[in-house]
Amino acid sequence: MAARSPREVTRPAHGPAPDEGLPPVLTTLVGVTDLRALVTHRARVARRGAGQALHATLLVLAPVVRRAPAIVVGLGLVLSTLAVLVLVGAARNDAAITADRGVAVGEVLEGSDAQHTFIRYTAADGAVLTPDTGVLYPRGLEPGNYVLVEYDRDKPELVRVAGRNWTAGLLPVALGVAGVWVVLGPLAWWLARRRRPRPGVAPDATTPPDAAPDEADPRPDEDAEREPVGAAGAPR
Repeated sequence: MAARSPREVTRPAHGPAPDEGLPPVLTTLVGVTDLRALVTHRARVARRGAGQALHATLLVLAPVVRRAPAIVVGLGLVLSTLAVLVLVGAARNDAAITADRGVAVGEVLEGSDAQHTFIRYTAADGAVLTPDTGVLYPRGLEPGNYVLVEYDRDKPELVRVAGRNWTAGLLPVALGVAGVWVVLGPLAWWLARRRRPRPGVAPDATTPPDAAPDEADPRPDEDAEREPVGAAGAPR
């Protein structure tokens, strides 16, 4: 038996490869075409997957979108309630200071920020105090100023500028609440308006009408109209 060449041994049983014998340029074009088809297929699959993910997300968020006006109004009510609670807390602090009031001269310290204005004052018992929460109603104070303060002798960390009380916060709180509703009010109205069905627009096909009567089958009774075989040729 004659020995087979290595080319004959490695050649597939079904014949030569499809690209075997083609010019290099044609082989390159075939490869580019296959790559382009693969990329197009992958892009189509990715686009289909993104569309399915978006559809699932919309289904999950659909209840939230339907209740969007109520959610916006609820948010406005929560913010308004918090603003009122700030005034209630300030009034309670004033009541505590007034019930057991001490008076001292305080020095406004460096390191104050928008939320806290720190002061140092000497209490009636000789203790030098610098409350961590700062002084209440500090509007207009600058570092280095000396100001008359009132404090709770039972709780010296609770201190306010003398002559000021919770009413000093009425205007800022009122402006803040008004600003909240100036933004959220029109937004809730616009969302509610979008939910209303427009005249001449059919309702959503996915929501069947309540108590809709069953429609009769428009197709005629084929069995009743069907004539027996051979009836046409029967004598009358």
